[in-house]
Amino acid sequence: MTSDSGDWSGRQVPRSPGRHGRAPQEYGDPDSYAAAYRGGADPEPEAEPRDWERSHEETGPDEWGGSPAGGSPAEAFIPGFGDGQDSRRGRRGRPRRRVGRVLAPLLALVLLGALAVGGYKLYERFQSKDYSGPGTGEVTVQVLTGDTATSLAPRLVTQGVVASTSSFVSAAKASANPVGLEPGFFRLHRHMNSALAYKLLLNPASRIQAVAAIPDGLRVTQILALLGKASGQPASAFAAAASDTAALGLPAYAGGSLEGYLYPATYDFSPGTSALGMLQAMVARFNQEAAGINLPTAASATRLSPRQVITVASILEAEAGNPRYYPQVAEVIYNRLNEHMALGLDSTVNYALHRFGVRLTTAQLHVDSPYNTFIHTGLPPGPIDSPDNAAIEAALHPAQGNLLYFVTVNLKTGLTLFTSSPAVFQQYENECQQNNAC
Repeated sequence: MTSDSGDWSGRQVPRSPGRHGRAPQEYGDPDSYAAAYRGGADPEPEAEPRDWERSHEETGPDEWGGSPAGGSPAEAFIPGFGDGQDSRRGRRGRPRRRVGRVLAPLLALVLLGALAVGGYKLYERFQSKDYSGPGTGEVTVQVLTGDTATSLAPRLVTQGVVASTSSFVSAAKASANPVGLEPGFFRLHRHMNSALAYKLLLNPASRIQAVAAIPDGLRVTQILALLGKASGQPASAFAAAASDTAALGLPAYAGGSLEGYLYPATYDFSPGTSALGMLQAMVARFNQEAAGINLPTAASATRLSPRQVITVASILEAEAGNPRYYPQVAEVIYNRLNEHMALGLDSTVNYALHRFGVRLTTAQLHVDSPYNTFIHTGLPPGPIDSPDNAAIEAALHPAQGNLLYFVTVNLKTGLTLFTSSPAVFQQYENECQQNNAC
């Protein structure tokens, strides 16, 4: 080699920057440098690194702040990435510890957040929300047959009465009568305290119903008027229902007539009960009472039909001023029937004339009607009003004697006098007229 080019055999030739951009730490014999780096081993040709981790181990990070092996700058600035300790484990080693140290707290925070949200939702669901006051406005609540506080509570929440099912159930359990709910319609308020709502449901004054008190001895026309007044339904609705005898559930011996078979009692009708439904309830009550005394069998023992027994009982209601006289009036009726005498009852004539009163004119006493017991012998064709159980029992079990006459001589006290003598009867008649009772 010429002197111009120089002899490089004895010089320390500076190495060009390595493939990772880092210059050697010192200048010297390349072989001795390699030998020193390998701990004195014989020099061997420098091998290409197999991957980024191996070259990073040999060269270390770039002194200018770059990532080794041309890696992403982001890896050099994110803690836990690009660290030599982790890189020496290689890609196939166990997960990097520093990455886990960062992700674990993040995952824990996410988990805690999810638990917090879920716990709050559970708390919202199961906590006993409740209103604090008596509420406002009016809400009609129906308690069904078999309802408990648990089954009723969701409907109360839907209707806006109470705030939550749990508060209402808790209020019921804490009350003195936790199982006291009864079926019916009740008047409550919106946004009520649950304890107050449950208390109102136990209060009979909160019940919404059409209360119809039907006294004994009333005719169908009078009963229909009372039902209309109690329910607010028009008279036409009840007239139509009364004419639908096939739907009323009448006993066969009624002969399709409603008179006498609307049992007198106090009825609580729920809101929305139709006119037909009310009449059906009253007929059903009659059937119940009749079954309780086994009316067909009891009637046959008196040689009467069930219809005739009810007819006699209805006359007792109209003629006797006091129930204590029922058995004696029944005795007079049966004795007259046995003697084939006309019953001669003002009450039956008044029924024929569709009137009420105690004084009848001569013309009225001769009205042509099968209900006129002055001109026709025997019982009238059917009942003239609705008798109660006391009158029916008296018709089945009359007093025993020979009485043929009776007169109520005092309408205020109901005093009624009985006799078997026509002369004594005439005296009683005079007393009755003097008292304006006849």
